[in-house]
Amino acid sequence: MSVEHIYNLDQRIDHVDDPLQSVAGTNTSTMSLWIPSERVGLHSVDIPSAPQRKWAELIPWLLEDRILQPVEEMHFVVAGRSDDQLHILAVSRQDMQEWKRIADNAGVTAMAMVPDFMALHWEPGIISVGWREGVLLVRQSLNTGFAAESNIGWSILETVMQDFKQAPRLSISVPDVDIVPKKLAQGADINTSTVDWQFSHIDPNLNLMTGEFKPAPKETVTSFWWPAAAAAGLLLALWVGYLQTANHALESEVEGLQQNILANYTRLFSNSNTSIKTLKADAESRINQLFKQQQSLQGQPIAGLLAIGNIMAGCQCELEGLSASQNSLKLTLLGAAGLAERTLRIPGYQLSLNQDKAAGPEVFLLSVTELKKQRPDR
Repeated sequence: MSVEHIYNLDQRIDHVDDPLQSVAGTNTSTMSLWIPSERVGLHSVDIPSAPQRKWAELIPWLLEDRILQPVEEMHFVVAGRSDDQLHILAVSRQDMQEWKRIADNAGVTAMAMVPDFMALHWEPGIISVGWREGVLLVRQSLNTGFAAESNIGWSILETVMQDFKQAPRLSISVPDVDIVPKKLAQGADINTSTVDWQFSHIDPNLNLMTGEFKPAPKETVTSFWWPAAAAAGLLLALWVGYLQTANHALESEVEGLQQNILANYTRLFSNSNTSIKTLKADAESRINQLFKQQQSLQGQPIAGLLAIGNIMAGCQCELEGLSASQNSLKLTLLGAAGLAERTLRIPGYQLSLNQDKAAGPEVFLLSVTELKKQRPDR
């Protein structure tokens, strides 16, 4: 990720006179930014006895007497801790908002903001001093330092040096070696190099962009499509679940219908011993059998017997004998004199009733012959 000082972002702004070509709000780049340390206060307090999850609520009130502004207008970040003390960075919320606005106008999404004294190299036993356009930058430990105008910055540095039991070595980088006080210049390593903001290491532990100022994830094509893909996946899951539920319901309904059909079938054919698997074959067999019975009823001699049913009703005679051929019936009747007095006629049949003289006066022969159907003339 790119690193730059916030004061150098104006170099990215081109086409100031043409709003259509402005980079403001485009957020085409993500950067970690150095911010002016003189706008950030570094405070050390005793480590609270309360659980660490409650420190964020306690810190503003622990520093209330040290800060000129109302604590509600300040943003606090824990920068580190020693054995018994907590190091806290305090910065105005208004400054944070202003720096975010500057980055936005330069088309930059700020991912981290760190006090610029941290850009100075530090080693144990060495205090590093740098220069930024009239401002003295001092880094005195791993995560502590300050920045001030040069006219007071050198005095603060002398006071800091006096606090050490063994005076640390100074490493001073300023554009003009003559601006270094003689007292500090003695034994110091002095050079005229400048801070390279773009290649200085950012310590994420001192990032001021926490809490409400935490950067939002950069929106990409994936982030735009992800909600739609998630919604589509959820819809697909719901649809699959619905299909499975509907399928189970349909299976239950089909099973119920099968059991109902089987119950009705066994009720119709009481001597049937079948199951759902063999029901179709058993039903087809019985239907074929019924069709054959129907065909036999429509054929001779059964059809002839059924045809003379109305004639034989009430004849008060007894059947002595019966013979049948392919298309005729011969019945031997005892006491059929009543039939002889009636007109015997059946459509499609020729009937004749004669007395069997050889057998006796009470015996009659009834002959029923099917008339052949004539083919229609073509």
